[in-house]
Amino acid sequence: MRHTNPSRMLTLATVAAAGLISGCSSVPFFGGDDRQADRAANLEVPPEFTRPTSGGAVALPEIASARAEQMDRRESGGVLDSGTDIQVAGEPGSRYLVVAAEPDAVWPKLRDFLREEGYTIRRQEASAGLIETEWTGLASGDQTGFSIMNFLRVAADTLFKPDFIERVRLRIERGDDAGETLVFVTSQKRELTGDEPLMPGDESDTFKYSNAVDDPSMNAETMARLAAYLSGGSAEEARQMVGAKFSPRAKVEGDEPEDRHVVVTQSYPKVWNRLGLALDRLGFDPVSRDRDTGEVEVSHPYPQALYEGILMRGVTIDKDAEMTLHLTLRVEPRRDGGTDVRIRTINVAGGSLPEDRSVVLSRIKSELE
Repeated sequence: MRHTNPSRMLTLATVAAAGLISGCSSVPFFGGDDRQADRAANLEVPPEFTRPTSGGAVALPEIASARAEQMDRRESGGVLDSGTDIQVAGEPGSRYLVVAAEPDAVWPKLRDFLREEGYTIRRQEASAGLIETEWTGLASGDQTGFSIMNFLRVAADTLFKPDFIERVRLRIERGDDAGETLVFVTSQKRELTGDEPLMPGDESDTFKYSNAVDDPSMNAETMARLAAYLSGGSAEEARQMVGAKFSPRAKVEGDEPEDRHVVVTQSYPKVWNRLGLALDRLGFDPVSRDRDTGEVEVSHPYPQALYEGILMRGVTIDKDAEMTLHLTLRVEPRRDGGTDVRIRTINVAGGSLPEDRSVVLSRIKSELE
């Protein structure tokens, strides 16, 4: 636990005094305008999920204020149409929601859910049905010049820097049946590893956070809260659904290293959707996906994370090297009703990683079990 020194107390007094002068709503972390502005932005429904209407549509104006938006949300709520069925599918570590509703009805509810959970949306890719939040607790962007607001922002960031930061990624896919949507939840966490000086000139490290890692407990909790939000049911019932047990359904086969691949005892559509979630949770960023050809291309900004927990005799991993892993996978249906996941290409830029093909296959297999 950090102890407050006199200079920190002086900064606290300055922040409080300025807050009384300009109003709390202007001070970051006390209801600042930045998050309200971000929340007011509407996300479009992915075009591939949107169906054209037969009549002339009248565009409704955007909500004029955050207060009006909150009132509208209270009236509509997160609940989908009455009786909408929501189930949890997949194995531990790779579970997802199956929602009996069209994607264009689910998409805006996901946006509202993230807002009500207190997140700011950073990224949206409509073509991929993907929404990603900002890292919660990150300092504001760099600003040049001096102003009282800039000083207050720096002071607030200094005094209230969290011990960890987190972000959430939600992704949707069409389900196996008509009128069905699959929702995948990925949560990542970064631990605080350094501190910065309270005042310029002091000797101290700057704020630093560890590399992003998947957070299984946060995945489960976020998914349970989302299921309760969409259905209108209790969070406890949703947590029980998410915690249900399943049998392993994936293994690695192949005698030669170049021929080794993951075999999953599930149909192609289910494996296709689960693979996207598995790659998200392993820290990969999507590049392209083609369901018709079964080809998936992804990249990893810190592939060293894939080796965490894996023991390899006489092998060391350079954790400080700036490397990027580019991976292309091919998903193929089997005659027995199962599915193969094969590596087509794997390349590491900026360095080398031992047994990279085997490690990636092992990680994917673990997510698909």
